[in-house]
Amino acid sequence: MIGSKAIRRLLAASLLMVLRVTDAPAQMARPEPFDTPVPEAWRAPFTRFLSGLNVSDAVATVEASRAVVFQNPAGGPERMIIRVRHKEACTVDQDECLTVIAHIENNELVSDAMFYAGDKISYGDFKPRVPGVRSLPIFFYGRQQVVAVIVTAKGLVVSSHSAEAPK
Repeated sequence: MIGSKAIRRLLAASLLMVLRVTDAPAQMARPEPFDTPVPEAWRAPFTRFLSGLNVSDAVATVEASRAVVFQNPAGGPERMIIRVRHKEACTVDQDECLTVIAHIENNELVSDAMFYAGDKISYGDFKPRVPGVRSLPIFFYGRQQVVAVIVTAKGLVVSSHSAEAPK
């Protein structure tokens, strides 16, 4: 005689054979603000970088700016994502600020990408279909737009779209 557990297992196995599995939507971490001060080792190069952009009061801007390590499983130099907090580098409502992805080379900050983005960040859990992709996407959320950044074999791809849900 077949027990009830065996019957349930057979039913479950039968259902799995009949039902087709579809792709599931990606699960992503909740966007979090990045609010860590710029690391000490990056401050002098970042100050020189801002001075080269003619940012007034570069030292105070470095103090006000926030940073997070750029998580790049593909390797390469250590990179940092820096949100430049300055009246000339942000929208009036502070929703979007100049965001710099950079590395240090010969004690100078070298920009890999610069764009305007919101202050919340999350990391995707899938690799998009882009030629030469080497990383999971990083998403920056503002009230008006979402910016995505991925690492490819030849550089960073930056794209943006409206933060509003499609209708």
